[in-house]
Amino acid sequence: MIRLPLSSLILWGLLLLTPALASAQLEAPTRLQEVDPGPLEPDLQDESLDAADPVYDGPADDGEVEAEQDDVPRRAPRGGKEKASALPAPSKPSVTPPPVDPAPVVIVPRPVLSPILTPRVSDEEVLAVWDRWRQARATNDTATAEKAQQELVTLKRELLAADLEPISVGFMREAEVRGRAGDLGGAIRLAELAVELSPRLPLARFGLAEHYAMASPAEPGRYMGALRAAFVSMALDPRYRGPALADLGALLLLAWSATAVALVGLLFLRRVRYALHDFHHLLPRAVARWQSVLLGVLLLGLPLTLGMGLVPRLLVLLAVVVPYLTRQERVVSTVLLAGLGLAPLAAGQLTRLTAFAGTPAEDVYLLERGGLSAEGAMARVKARHEARAATFPELAALGQYESRRGLLEDARSHFKAASAVRSGDARLLTRFGNTLVGLGDEDGAAQLYVQASQADPKMAAPHYNIAQIYRRRAKTLPDAEVGKAMERVTTATASAQALDGELLRREPPPDERLLLNLLMLAPAMPESEWLSLADGAEAGRRVEAQLERWLLPGVEPGPVAWALPAVVAVLLVGWGLLTQRLKAAKVCERCGRPVCVRCDPELGVGSQQCGQCVNVFSRRGLVPQQLRQRKADQVQRHQAWAGRVTYAAGVLLSGAGHVFSGRAVRGALYAFLFLFALAATLLHHGLVRAPHGDAPLYLKLVPMVLLLVSVYVLSLRGLHRLRQGEE
Repeated sequence: MIRLPLSSLILWGLLLLTPALASAQLEAPTRLQEVDPGPLEPDLQDESLDAADPVYDGPADDGEVEAEQDDVPRRAPRGGKEKASALPAPSKPSVTPPPVDPAPVVIVPRPVLSPILTPRVSDEEVLAVWDRWRQARATNDTATAEKAQQELVTLKRELLAADLEPISVGFMREAEVRGRAGDLGGAIRLAELAVELSPRLPLARFGLAEHYAMASPAEPGRYMGALRAAFVSMALDPRYRGPALADLGALLLLAWSATAVALVGLLFLRRVRYALHDFHHLLPRAVARWQSVLLGVLLLGLPLTLGMGLVPRLLVLLAVVVPYLTRQERVVSTVLLAGLGLAPLAAGQLTRLTAFAGTPAEDVYLLERGGLSAEGAMARVKARHEARAATFPELAALGQYESRRGLLEDARSHFKAASAVRSGDARLLTRFGNTLVGLGDEDGAAQLYVQASQADPKMAAPHYNIAQIYRRRAKTLPDAEVGKAMERVTTATASAQALDGELLRREPPPDERLLLNLLMLAPAMPESEWLSLADGAEAGRRVEAQLERWLLPGVEPGPVAWALPAVVAVLLVGWGLLTQRLKAAKVCERCGRPVCVRCDPELGVGSQQCGQCVNVFSRRGLVPQQLRQRKADQVQRHQAWAGRVTYAAGVLLSGAGHVFSGRAVRGALYAFLFLFALAATLLHHGLVRAPHGDAPLYLKLVPMVLLLVSVYVLSLRGLHRLRQGEE
């Protein structure tokens, strides 16, 4: 038996215990190892891979982990069973829960706001689209033509242009061509497009009504509605209202002047023989009657030879015959001559009120409407601004036009200049705020909107615009603050809709094309703000001076010249009241001869018949029967001749017959209406032309011709009744 040293036995014992200790120190795999096991030690790889790992379908419970650990078979340590049983059984390792990763915080990115666009389009670019349509029309390219038409409509809408008048005129001309060719449907479509591009263009409205009437004459409501809209647009638009009023006023003044000339002339022709009769008594008895008549005619011709104006000539004629007129004739002639003297003043005022073209008001009008031809107005207003002569409406309109056309920096500078002239204007603040929105300064815009709403609480635009700003901000706020922001949006929107119910149907532009002009509201400047800039003072003075030189030459223009005819006419009326004291001749009611107390002293002062008629018809048996019959025949011939002259005068001029028969008021009224209708018919083109045409010719001629014929027929009918003794 081999005896080993004690130290060797101890070493061998330690070697036998080493596998058991290693086996006892191995822990169960963790959840992390099950999912993604790391590399094992080389001496443990065979033991760890003996049992297949289960597949990980998600996070498991602790009980499942323990069950899995119990099912893993335990291997005996290397070195024999006796050694393994001698060692204490290893304790069951405690299962530690795997570390749980915290749930990731998902940060939802806020939506990126769509940029606010400001189209920068010039008049040349708009006209280029029109040229494209013309070329497509010339080559019968229907698709390109329709595309150009739709582009024009889109440009008008996006630029907030009220009218594209030159283009609408072009479409109306093409509609007329198609109408003459028989294509009424195409003509109506083009006319409707012209109206859509220029809703307040009277020419387009009148043309549309005409095409409606040609296509559907049995539907009067359709074309009468378009016709009514045409007259309304003409009445509301100062660019077309001014010329129409100027033509109407000029025709009225012309008719008044012509009536005054006609009435005074007729009264003079009717009574001049009695004036010449009394003139004979002023001369020596040796002067024959024919000589006095010739001398009187020469004296009456002096106003013509001396170059006197129209009013002095009429006053001279009236002064000659006023003692022989009735009270009614004197009053009517005085009123007409007084009005004729005021004609220069009336014409000057009419010119001042209707002046529009070439004035700063027209520039503001063009800039406010934002259509074509506004670039020239923009240059003129800028020049006046540089000369420090631009007014508040001009600067406000200039800034608005530049803002709509994308010139935001220029618009901001001109809005600041306008606010320096007038601060606190609600419309200006709102427009200025829109420009700041386009420049990205939404905070500054919101402040201006608040100031505008305070300056004018009844204006809906500031509330609506600030609601749009709050709505855009709400998209970028955290969820906790969105509710409060949307509440502000709701409040501002409700305030705007309460002030303007039309906003209930308004929809903002889509986010993919968020145009500033369509997103924000810009209140229009009322006509009363800028219409006073239509300064026609210089033109009015020129018109007054021209008429005064024609009516009253040699008289200093001014109030004296205007009042002088009226004063003289009133004095002439007083002169006529001295008829009895002057022993002026009267008109014999039977034969028409002068009733003169100088020629027949036996006549009474109030006698209405001459001496012959008194002896023949009043004093029986004084005159032989033969002379009585001769006088009766003379009276009959005189009355027949007076009737024929009266009727002939009425045929030549309505109302003249009534003047000859002694109905001066009715005759003057007939003459005025007749001369007005006649002047309107002959001068149908008008004295002042509208920029793009006015009412069609037939709409001018038909009413005036009807008035002319009606007055003429009524006048002749009245004369006929006079001859029949019905009046």
